[in-house]
Amino acid sequence: MKKLTDEEVDEIINLAYTTSANYILNYMNKKDFEDIDITINLDTGNDSFDIDIDINLDTDAPLPNNLAENAIDASIHAVDEYIEKRNSNL
Repeated sequence: MKKLTDEEVDEIINLAYTTSANYILNYMNKKDFEDIDITINLDTGNDSFDIDIDINLDTDAPLPNNLAENAIDASIHAVDEYIEKRNSNL
């Protein structure tokens, strides 16, 4: 894999954040949360990258089972699709 550009890194971070937030808000109303904290760390190397997504949901409302984990999975899937499309266009 060709090294990611700064623009691609920004796109991946934004994609992961937006996907996680949208996934969560599809199941819960934003006003049910006191805080939604989504942290994304992306470390790039010459031919690979590692992405770490952490989600903390501050609410008194009951949450669907594994909501944060499923949001992370959806984000990872979206990033995988982005990378596959990127690599097919190189």
